[in-house]
Amino acid sequence: MERATQLNQLLQDSQEVEVPDAFVLQSKKLLKVNMAASGGQVLCKAGSMVAYQGQVTFKRQSGGVDKWLKKKVSGESFDLMEASGQGDLFLADAANNVVLLYINNEALAVEALNLLAFTPSIAWDIKPIKGAGGMMTGGLWTVELQGTGYLALICKGDPLTLKVTPGEATYTDPNATVAWSQSLEPGIHVDANLKSFAGLLGSRHGELFQLAFQGDGWVVVQPSEEVVQSSLQPGGGGAGGILGGVLGG
Repeated sequence: MERATQLNQLLQDSQEVEVPDAFVLQSKKLLKVNMAASGGQVLCKAGSMVAYQGQVTFKRQSGGVDKWLKKKVSGESFDLMEASGQGDLFLADAANNVVLLYINNEALAVEALNLLAFTPSIAWDIKPIKGAGGMMTGGLWTVELQGTGYLALICKGDPLTLKVTPGEATYTDPNATVAWSQSLEPGIHVDANLKSFAGLLGSRHGELFQLAFQGDGWVVVQPSEEVVQSSLQPGGGGAGGILGGVLGG
């Protein structure tokens, strides 16, 4: 049984975190962005703002004509907004857990639905997963991030990071896959005795498709085989979004 909390105790337990970092976790489900430490700008998932203090403005960010075309071709549900100004910005997405990272001249691939925010010092692009083209309409696509700066992911539960070693593939459920190191080469693994293409499409087997990761690196998964729910209902997605749509249909 949980009893009522005194007002002064609530104010003490939930008060704003005060540290000079650009990104800091206010809680497991809430990200605080220090706009000054972020250079006055941050890129984040459209609709993820829950509060701000100071002077902050928002606008949609397409990433340029080439990225806009890739999103249209891939069906990628990757709607970014650019927040600019000064003060503190608080971001969250459907009460999912927030995973905070700092990358130093590194690169990784992220499932679009699991990307919450990143500093503009990190470059981004939409890239196809090798070997997946033509398997389904639009193939399989992911968001590639590269550079130095802060990065926040969302995860349905606490994440698990799996080490991938050369010569031994690691297989993951597409809907549970959050991110992986750029050094890996993901592909599609079909775990079925395929007698015909019609048999493949008619199967209701939930474990029919997996992502197979080869090489030397890591892959992050969430403890759920459901696509992470967003505050903006997605119409598609990367590996999990497209494969999840096929399996769900």
